[in-house]
Amino acid sequence: MEFETDRRRFLELAGTGTALSLAGCSALQDDAASQTTTTGAGESSESSEGSRRVAVTLQPDQQKLQQRQQEIQSELSSGNVSRSEAQQQYQTAQRELLTQAVESFRQRADSTSNLKAVGAVERFGIVLVAGSPAALIDSLSLSMVNALLPQKTFQRAKSQAQQGTGTGTGAENATAVEGSTETPSN
Repeated sequence: MEFETDRRRFLELAGTGTALSLAGCSALQDDAASQTTTTGAGESSESSEGSRRVAVTLQPDQQKLQQRQQEIQSELSSGNVSRSEAQQQYQTAQRELLTQAVESFRQRADSTSNLKAVGAVERFGIVLVAGSPAALIDSLSLSMVNALLPQKTFQRAKSQAQQGTGTGTGAENATAVEGSTETPSN
């Protein structure tokens, strides 16, 4: 049984198929205008050291998620839960594991001198990071990292979470955005 998820729908809407095939390389080559867009705090998206901002999409721990899916399917097969309850349990498990992945990635990024997590939308498993191009590309070697995407992908995720797009309530989704002080780079 395949469970529908908000994150999957968002990634489809964001058009990550093309971005994933490019492995994030084009995300690091945004045009100069979008890289020097001023943030709300008056800082530039590109520092004098050549720092860039990109969205990093994360995936939950696949073994834990698969284990939980099997447990839920077993409960569904035995009649202990309805199909909608099983779907809800799976989405909750995925959200919890995405939250863990985001926190783990933030800690790793913040412990690295040339990489910094500056915002996150946990609901979608997306973190906005700033760092040198080499550090950003190196982050792809982490098993939890799916792709590097343009900064505007993070802005779309943040906007959707604040608007309450999906199955959660608007207030619930808005609280998923933490530490975000940046503005869109259009």
